[in-house]
Amino acid sequence: MNPRLSILTDLQQLGPQLGVGLLTADMMNLSSAINLLESSGIRLLHFDVMDGRIWPKLTAGAPFMAGLRHNMLNDVHLLLENPENHVSAFADAGADMISFSIEYASDIGLVLDRIEKCQNPRSPNRSILRGVSLNPETPVSAIKPYLDRIDYVVLLAVGPNTGKQTFFADLPNKIATLRAIDPKCFITVDGGIRKDNVGEIAQLGINCLVTGSAVFDGKDAPGNLASMLAAL
Repeated sequence: MNPRLSILTDLQQLGPQLGVGLLTADMMNLSSAINLLESSGIRLLHFDVMDGRIWPKLTAGAPFMAGLRHNMLNDVHLLLENPENHVSAFADAGADMISFSIEYASDIGLVLDRIEKCQNPRSPNRSILRGVSLNPETPVSAIKPYLDRIDYVVLLAVGPNTGKQTFFADLPNKIATLRAIDPKCFITVDGGIRKDNVGEIAQLGINCLVTGSAVFDGKDAPGNLASMLAAL
C-alpha cells in the first residue's frame, strides 16, 4: 500500500477520530496542552490557518507549527485566499496533511499538484496527504473532477459568514454523495463540534471530527477531552 494512504487506512480502522486544534489553548503553556492530547491518544493536531481576510480571525503561521514538538500528525487547514502560495511553507514546517478551501483557490488542480510535489520532512518515506474543504453552501459536485487526486475531504459545518450558525442538517446528503462516489473516502467534519453533539455527528459515518474550543475552554480541558472521547 502507498505509505501515504496507509495512514488514513490506519485511522479509518480505529473508528471516528478527534482532531484537536490549539487556537484556544493557553499559549503560555502549550507543552501541557500537547501532553494532554498525546496522553489521551489524539492522533491529529489540527491547525486552522486564517489571514483575517476570508475568515475574521487571524491565526498563527508555519513558524508556529514548526516550533511545536510532538508525535501527532500535523493536520493543516488553509482557510485563506490563494492557498497555493502557502503550501510549501507549511510542508517545510512539518505538515503531514494539508487541506485547502476550494472556494478561494484560483486553480484546484494546481494546489493539489503543489501538495503532491512537497516532501515530508517528518517522514521522508511518504508524501503529504492532499485534502480539500467545502464551505456549507458548496456542493460535492465541485470536487468530483479531482476526487482521484484527493486523499481526504473536510466538510465545514460553519462558514466564514455564518457566525455561530451551523449546517449539520446538510451533512448527511453530502456524506452520502461522497460515499457513493468513493466508499473509502476519508471524511472530516469541522465547525461547531461540541461535547453535546460529538457522538451524534460521529454516527453520520465520518472519519474525523475537528474541535478546539470545546476542549480548551479555559475551564476543564482534561474533562472536556475525556467526555468527547467517551462519546466517540
